[in-house]
Parts: sequence; C-alpha cells; structure tokens
Amino acid sequence: MHSQKPRIIIVTAPQHTGKSSLLARYIGLCREQKIPIAGILAEGLWRENRRSGFDLVDLSSGIRLPLAVRSAPHGLARIGFEFFPEGIKAGKKALAKARCNAATLIVVDEVGKLEVMDKGWAPHIPDLLGLPGKTHLWAVRESLVDAVAEKWQFSPHAVVDARKPDALAELTAACGLFTP
Repeated sequence: MHSQKPRIIIVTAPQHTGKSSLLARYIGLCREQKIPIAGILAEGLWRENRRSGFDLVDLSSGIRLPLAVRSAPHGLARIGFEFFPEGIKAGKKALAKARCNAATLIVVDEVGKLEVMDKGWAPHIPDLLGLPGKTHLWAVRESLVDAVAEKWQFSPHAVVDARKPDALAELTAACGLFTP
C-alpha cells in the first residue's frame, strides 16, 4: 500500500515573538474554509508585559485548559514554567493518532527542547507522522529547527518566519490547503 508522506511546515522565530499568534490566524482562515483541524495550540498569557503562562487549546474539540504558569524555583533567579497535569493530559488526548486521523491539518504548538529530549509531545509525533497525506504545522524555535528536523528525519516543506510582514500569506501558500 502506498502511503503519502506528510507535508511538514515549520513556523519559526525566537521565543515569544509570534509563532502561536501566526498559527492562530492561519487556523482561523482554515476554519472559515471548513478544513478539518486537530492538534494543539499553546496560547500565551501575559501579565505586566511579561509571559505569565500558556493555555492549551485542543483544536478538534475547542476545549481550553491551563497548560503552564510562570514559576520561580525557591531561591533561584532562573524562571521557568510549571505545567498543569490536566493541560498535559488534554494535550496528549488532542495529539492521539485516533483524534488526528480525520484531520487534514495537524498542529503542534510547540515542538521544542522537551520534544528533542523525547519528552513533552515527542511520544505522539511518530504516530502523527505515520498518518498518510496530512499537512503538519509545527511551531519550532528558530534555534531548534535543524535539531527537530534531524530528530524526526525530515526536510520541512517550508520554514516560515513568523516575524515577516507577509508571514500569513507565505504560510497559506506553503500549506496549500486553500486559495485565498
């Protein structure tokens, strides 16, 4: 049986510079076109001009749950994020092969350091890549694009810089799911 390889488009930029916002805009256009979508979007939360956390949006069900909140370990200057078990569980459910099978577009926001270390959403990626003929849209930090492509042994169909003024048009053309 012939299986069509997935088309993988990466939306990239440095940390906190608009990857998820670009994905959300594109997802909105896809919904207008009635394109079936699955996967996850990590919408950033801001407080006092600073990233305070993330909500996870299950793109097939629309369910939104807290995913992470900014935390500072006791006595340490380094600030990280504390993840909520409910958000992780919802993300795993949203990325399950059975949930994504009927979608045309599969979104993973984001594939980052944890995934490169086989953590986070990494366990779901091989199954998703095994679904024939899907378009994948992944948010990946600029510094990790090569490591992500190497880890899952693919060459991206396109890499779109979220900071570019024409990024939405470039993303729409790269995905090729509809004509604007």
